[in-house]
Amino acid sequence: MDTDEVSPELTCSSCMTEVSEDDARYIAYSSDVSCVECSRYCEHCEDTGWESDSWYYVDQSEMWCEGCAENHANYCDDCNEYHTGSSFYVQDSNSSICENCIESFTYCEDCDEYYASACSEHDEERVIHDYSYRPDPIFHSMNDEDRLFFGIEIEVEAGHNRSEAAEYASRLEELSLAYLKSDGSLDCGFEIVTHPMTHEFYKTEAYELWNTLETLRSRNDVKVKAWDARTAGLHIHISRTGFNGGAHMHRFLRLVYDNQTLYEKLAGRSSSRWAKFDDAEQGSYDGPRDDDGNRTWTSRRNLKNKLENPRNSDRYSAINTQNHATLEMRIFRSSVNSTTVKAFLDLAHASVEYTRTLSVKDVREGALDDWRFVKYIHDKADVYPELATRVAKSVTLSEQIG
Repeated sequence: MDTDEVSPELTCSSCMTEVSEDDARYIAYSSDVSCVECSRYCEHCEDTGWESDSWYYVDQSEMWCEGCAENHANYCDDCNEYHTGSSFYVQDSNSSICENCIESFTYCEDCDEYYASACSEHDEERVIHDYSYRPDPIFHSMNDEDRLFFGIEIEVEAGHNRSEAAEYASRLEELSLAYLKSDGSLDCGFEIVTHPMTHEFYKTEAYELWNTLETLRSRNDVKVKAWDARTAGLHIHISRTGFNGGAHMHRFLRLVYDNQTLYEKLAGRSSSRWAKFDDAEQGSYDGPRDDDGNRTWTSRRNLKNKLENPRNSDRYSAINTQNHATLEMRIFRSSVNSTTVKAFLDLAHASVEYTRTLSVKDVREGALDDWRFVKYIHDKADVYPELATRVAKSVTLSEQIG
C-alpha cells in the first residue's frame, strides 16, 4: 500500500460526493461540508452558503447572500436589482428607486418629492409624459384575428426645439397612434412610443405617423435629431402572442444572434452597451482537474435560458426578453426617416415570419444562415419593399449569395 495516498475523508452533504479536506467548504450557518459545485461564496460577508440558497447580484457585479442583500443593499423597484448606492422614495407609487433609475422619474421642486407620474398638485398638464407612464394599449389591425403586433419606440434629441417639437408630435396621441415620454438617457429630448399595430396597419393606415416623423425630420421649427444623436436608439417590441410558441421564439432568437453582422449592418449601429449580443453567454468549469487542481472554463450561448429565465439575462441586449408580453429588438439606430423606420419594421416582421414554419431539419441544414434570410427578403420584396432596398444598398453581392 502506498502510504503517500490519502483517501477522501469528507462527504458533501448535498450531492454526497467525496471531497478532500483541501477542497471542502463549510456552510456558515450549519457547518455542513460542501463541495465547490454545491456551494456559493458571498462577496460581502465572505461566508459560504448552499448553491440552492437565495443569492442576489448587487451593483450587477457581486454575488451576495440573502441576508447581506436585504440588510446592506437597497432594492430598486424599477430595475428590480440590488444596489449599494442611494435609494429614493417615490410618492405616488410607494416605491424605492436607485440613483440610476431615479432620473426617469419626475422631481417636483415645489414639494421636494419624486413622482412616477406627475405631481398632480403642481404639474397637471404635460405634453411629455413621465418615463413610467403606461397607458392602456390601443391595438390597431386590419383583421380581428391578428395576433402579431409591433410597438415602436423612437428616441429623439430636440435641443432648443424641445417644447415646439413635443407640442407638434403630441398630435399622435390625439390620433391614438402614439404618445410621448421622457427618457433619462436623453440630454434634451423625448421618446415617441407607438400603440401596438400590425405590420399591415403600419404600412397602409398609419400615414399620420409617417407624416409626423417626416415633419420632425425636416421642418426647422420642430426639427429633431435622431440618426446623428449619440444618446438615441430605436426599439421595436414584438408581441409574444404572435409567435407559434417557445420553439418559434427560440428560432427567432437564433436567427438574430447567429447573424450579428447582418443585423447590425441593417440596423445601422453596433452597441455593446445598449444592444449586447454576448448577453446569452454562460460559462462553467468542465472536465477533470489538472495537476494544479484547476478545471477548464467553457463559455456557451444559452438562448433557451434567455427565454425561460429572462431575469437572468441582460435587459440591454440585442433582444430583451425580460418583458412579459413582448420581445424587444434593441439593435436599431434611431431615425425619423419614415423609409428607414419602415425598413426596421420590415426586418422585425420578416425575422418572425421567416422562422415561423422552419423545422428542426431545416435549421440543421442551414436555414438560419444569413444569405438564406437575405434571399427570403428578396423573394418577399413586395411585402418588404423598404427592407429589400436597404439590403440591396447595405449588403454586398457576395454577402447576399453567401
